Amino acid sequence: MVIEYEVQIRKATEADLRDIVRVWKGNIRTINTSSDIADLYHSFERYFFVVTLADRVIGFVGGAIRRGHGHISGLAVDKGYRMKGMGKRLLKLVDHEFRAAGFDKVTLEVRKSNWGAIRFYKKQGYKRAYLIKGYYADGEYAIVYEKKI
Repeated sequence: MVIEYEVQIRKATEADLRDIVRVWKGNIRTINTSSDIADLYHSFERYFFVVTLADRVIGFVGGAIRRGHGHISGLAVDKGYRMKGMGKRLLKLVDHEFRAAGFDKVTLEVRKSNWGAIRFYKKQGYKRAYLIKGYYADGEYAIVYEKKI
């Protein structure tokens, strides 16, 4: 017997916060605490979306507003579910929400060493804008990418 589950992408809810934190901390090297992530969600919940499989959160995107434009604060999909188009779908959804709010640009930071994420963002139309030295707590540089939407 084969059981198939439907992948769904939807707006995040308060009930998803524990899973968003789990996916965030399990897939992103960060010093952000659960409280930091919850505060970000509560400030910008309009721009948070999750991807679920069999009602289990397996990925999310968290957007925010920064300096008058959209900003991707976090995007992650659990390792076993990557390379299946879910991250791309999450980005398209949050981009749509940013456009609906009147923004024409989205930015994000990525670790200089995170080649997989850099390739992914470039494929989604992001362009390298500039480098921030020592951005991360461990001293690693961040590359800021931006995209016109």
